[in-house]
Amino acid sequence: MKIADNIASISDLQAIINVMPLPVFIKNRAHRIVLLNDAACEFFGHSREVMIGFSDYDLFPDEEVEVFHAADDRVFDDGVLSENEEQVTDAAGKTRTVITRKRRVRLEDADYLVATITDVTAYREAEAHNYHLAFHDTLTGLPNRALLNERIDQALLRRQRSGERCTLLYIDLDRFKEVNDAFGHQAGDALLQAFAERLTMIVRASDTVARLGGDEFAVLLIDRGKQADVELVCRRILEAAAEPFFVENTRAFVSASIGVADAIKDLDNVELQRQADVALYQAKREGRACFRRFTSELDKHIQHLRRLESDLREALAKKSGLEVYYQPLFTTADEKLAGMEALIRWRHPELGLLQPEEFIPVAEESGLIVPLGDWVLQQACLMMAQWPDITLAVNLSPVQLREENLAERIVEILNEANLDPSRLELELTEGAILNTNENIRTCLKKLRAAGVKIVLDDFGTGYSSLTHLQKLDVDKVKIDKSFVNDIAANDQSEAIVHAVTYLARVLGIPVTAEGVENSRQHDLLRIIGCTEMQGFLYSHPLSAEDTRRFLADKKKWTHVA
Repeated sequence: MKIADNIASISDLQAIINVMPLPVFIKNRAHRIVLLNDAACEFFGHSREVMIGFSDYDLFPDEEVEVFHAADDRVFDDGVLSENEEQVTDAAGKTRTVITRKRRVRLEDADYLVATITDVTAYREAEAHNYHLAFHDTLTGLPNRALLNERIDQALLRRQRSGERCTLLYIDLDRFKEVNDAFGHQAGDALLQAFAERLTMIVRASDTVARLGGDEFAVLLIDRGKQADVELVCRRILEAAAEPFFVENTRAFVSASIGVADAIKDLDNVELQRQADVALYQAKREGRACFRRFTSELDKHIQHLRRLESDLREALAKKSGLEVYYQPLFTTADEKLAGMEALIRWRHPELGLLQPEEFIPVAEESGLIVPLGDWVLQQACLMMAQWPDITLAVNLSPVQLREENLAERIVEILNEANLDPSRLELELTEGAILNTNENIRTCLKKLRAAGVKIVLDDFGTGYSSLTHLQKLDVDKVKIDKSFVNDIAANDQSEAIVHAVTYLARVLGIPVTAEGVENSRQHDLLRIIGCTEMQGFLYSHPLSAEDTRRFLADKKKWTHVA
């Protein structure tokens, strides 16, 4: 602010400051107002006549006045321009953020202080709001990943200085997508908000609860001295997630999986979060609704699985190393070849020939089971199209069942291979068939309408209820090999096989016994009345080349005991 040199009196200033848009006032050495413009009157909420002679005590709380007087005295004493951002209370009692610029002037042989006020409240509020948005989740109001990173860095620094413990929890809501699909995204958002509130009620004020995105949350626990304390928090979180959520006038249910990582010496932010993620991954693999701690052994195991996933993705892209083996099924009545079951194998460049149980879980978790399943079905259909007298059995994963247009894709593969749909048997586990929604039931109906047969695989290992057999719309039942293995020595296993076979016979459903390895099992299963048998007694799974030789030799189409 510059005052013209030819202004000699206070009265000369009135006309000048009145045209200024900012509030302007002039004080004397006694801290009393001697002049102010219209904008200042509006800001303070008083007329000019009232305010002339006012001191700061007439306008502001005492604690603010002490600060203002000290600042004004420095301007009077030093004569330098002062610019400060301050919090002041306006006429309505609201706190305003202002920038005051003050300067000493000499008028009529006396010192005065000329001040202007710039109200930056709206700007600072917008700035604070933007800052909040940058570090908080807009849906739940919780800290976001950026703020969590800051808090982790601070906690790790304190650990280095004082040894203060900290533990990071990664939390993922299980089955949250089902809530979104069933009730809509608005209901899903309401559930996330409710879960966020439950989380904050569980932890201390010194802890940090953050939302990382989607249905993923994190909790940074500070100074929990005992492992049991952390485990107690985890159990409370699991309980909170399991409680029903009331959305869209109904109850929705989810659960939580938790990965736990403890900050140890020389651990940085990135590694701590990686370890929590590894532990969370294992918790979800082990069935969810649980918590798992990070260990070095777990890390090696998960790294192995992730390497398998990467290698499998490459194998699928290059169509390299994947092989389809085939295991024969024989009729019990006349020991004739009834069909072949397609079984995937993976000839890994470093790990050798891998069995399905070594990589199929990875394929299912990663979604690679969908293209892998398509490839197996294509190869098997092309192979069996050359042998018109036998059936082809192919396993179908629950993950594949959830794919849109699955029925149409299977029929398309059959048509391309020129394989009659009636020769294809799709094997599904009890859980896959029982845990179906309307879309999956429609898919299975389409497949059966096209002529494809649905086989209940591994019966007895899942829900283990004979009542399910009566309710399920299947064309064949396969008794799990665990019962076949024990049938000669375990009366209970024999009784189960008897019951399943009898009920299936009443319902007109053929029964296949898998895992038949010796003549004793064979004879018992034949007496019980199993329709077909499969196992090492007949043949091990054969490579594609060995399968061609096997099928080309008609003598092998009849089993000789």
